[in-house]
Amino acid sequence: MMDYIAWRGDLSFAASPFNDVDNLLFSMLAFVDFSGIVSADVLGGPVKLGECSRAFFEKHPDGCQFGVLIPAVTNELFRQAAACRRYRDVYVSCYRDELDETAGKQFAAVTFLLPDNSLFLAFRGTDDTLVGWHEDFQLSFLCPTPSQQAAASYVDEIGGLYRGDIRLGGHSKGGNLAIYGAVRAKESVRRRIVRAYSNDGPGFTEEMIRSPEYGAMEEKLLTLLPQSSIVGMLLEQSGPYDVVRSTHMRLLQHDPFSWQILGPEFVRMPALSPEAVEGGERIRKWLAKMDAEDRRVFTEVFFHVLEASDARTLTDLTEGNLKTIAAMIRTVHELPAEAKQQMVGFLKLLAEGK
Repeated sequence: MMDYIAWRGDLSFAASPFNDVDNLLFSMLAFVDFSGIVSADVLGGPVKLGECSRAFFEKHPDGCQFGVLIPAVTNELFRQAAACRRYRDVYVSCYRDELDETAGKQFAAVTFLLPDNSLFLAFRGTDDTLVGWHEDFQLSFLCPTPSQQAAASYVDEIGGLYRGDIRLGGHSKGGNLAIYGAVRAKESVRRRIVRAYSNDGPGFTEEMIRSPEYGAMEEKLLTLLPQSSIVGMLLEQSGPYDVVRSTHMRLLQHDPFSWQILGPEFVRMPALSPEAVEGGERIRKWLAKMDAEDRRVFTEVFFHVLEASDARTLTDLTEGNLKTIAAMIRTVHELPAEAKQQMVGFLKLLAEGK
């Protein structure tokens, strides 16, 4: 994406129409903290991306602290995108950032207003919080999750505030939210949706995939997967997907800055790697051994173990001391035998996916 800005950033959307790479760039900008810069509602008025950048880096000279999984280069992506001709005059509006530990909800979204009056609704993927990861695990047995409900409401709201064509997108869980929001939006809004992108986002339950609403929107949905995708192979995927070349290996291919671009397009691969297909099948078989209630119980047990460390973020876990590790091990030892067995099976799956 950094090369894309260098090569194509001088071209306006009139000269080079919106493409799949633009989707990924806007999706990653959803990780930026626009608090105090972009209003949560339309009354605050939209702000040009260039102005957002100036205000943001005055407030945060070193950029956002994204945690252990979101690439820090996202700060530089923001800086360079906001400085180039293609993006600097794009307006930013209706920034939401909601974290509710009680409800188990981690949701953030922002709207970009393009020069042709079309909209791009970008949904943030999972952040560094354990609340966000807890909600990710809920995708295996709960639909809708709190963030999925928020995404559908956000699409309806923005669709009512602004006219024009609508595109949606997000990376990781953000891609799942974009697809869900597009499928569950009101009919009058769905008619205006041109494309909804999931950039290596997890899939859905079979019930969601088989719903009439999903079927009606399927031709407008596009999933982009790196060739050895792991995250994007979770749960059920349906509809068209394109395979993108990544320079990383296995799980590290989830990093969108490793996805290769040539001109205005991703470098496509003919198919997913055998490892990705095998890994996805392995995970689905493991999940198939548990019904929805088993998955719910496993999720609660797993995060009970993590929370025993008093950590609130993944960064807290990675920086934990021996006392933190000891607390987690002690909690695992106290689990019933079946729960221990499930935990070991899950950790084995993670190890095999490296």
